[in-house]
Amino acid sequence: MRKEELIKQLQERAPLLANAVSHMLTYVQDRYPSTFPSKEQTEAVNNYLRSVHADGDGSISERNCEHRRIVSQKITIAAIRVLDSQQLDRLQNVLDHIAYDKKYYMPERDYGMHR
Repeated sequence: MRKEELIKQLQERAPLLANAVSHMLTYVQDRYPSTFPSKEQTEAVNNYLRSVHADGDGSISERNCEHRRIVSQKITIAAIRVLDSQQLDRLQNVLDHIAYDKKYYMPERDYGMHR
């Protein structure tokens, strides 16, 4: 199955899941991936996790983090049809990090000149 077909199918049933899967597939399938996902990619995952109430009371307690990690596996499960085993492992590893750190992304750097 191709990424576009998968996202279209998911979009009909669960738009926020489709968005999270789409962003994470882009990250994992990047030919030269960065160490961390972008802020936009991380936010897509966080938006999905919030939509299914995976944050509990919003604190970063161990219980809430574990719940976020378990729920994030739905993103990995949705991506099974598109990714190979190495990519799936990498995806779940990144999702585990996001589950424990809502700001797990590459900080944007300003390379412009300041006056």
